[in-house]
Amino acid sequence: MKLTRTSLLAASTLTLALAACGEPEVAENNDVVVAEPKAEYDPMAQDYTLSEAAAERRAEFDADAFNSEYDGYRTDILEEKDDVKAVPEPAGQDMENASQAQSDTPKRDANSNMKAREDMTWSYLDRNGDGKLSVAEYAIWAVPLDPNAPKANDETKPYVSAEQANKAADSFFYYDVNGDTYLSQREFTSARRGETIG
Repeated sequence: MKLTRTSLLAASTLTLALAACGEPEVAENNDVVVAEPKAEYDPMAQDYTLSEAAAERRAEFDADAFNSEYDGYRTDILEEKDDVKAVPEPAGQDMENASQAQSDTPKRDANSNMKAREDMTWSYLDRNGDGKLSVAEYAIWAVPLDPNAPKANDETKPYVSAEQANKAADSFFYYDVNGDTYLSQREFTSARRGETIG
């Protein structure tokens, strides 16, 4: 009986000690530390090794069709306006709420009207609404605009150089895991995260 009580007491003490270890000690500190946001992955900064099947699909890439589709999407983007919903506000708060609504709207480049890469949503990129991304739709996200270039990409056609189109196509076919020559939302998420495939 004495052995059982001793075992029970030891087990209870150990349980309490372990429970106390799981609680982190909180020091009083009024300083708020804000972590820097993680930069969006840049698919143009990496070289891609394509599988044999992906390389075959990549070899069939039609640069002329790509440029035509991409140019049409870029023209559409130049003409877009963000919708900021006007909501009637109580008197005295109009300016404050209007400023908040503007700050909640993703910023666009002044020349190209493109959203920043991290603000590009699936619905923004899926220009034709078919639920998948073509190479041209993917390139809207993949090919950055360089504001320091002698002439910004959006000022002269083609909007993307042959080198940029080829690099975008390489990364596109790398992430096209199912081989249907489109990116699903899951495949695009892998690209956006810079995941290694295979």
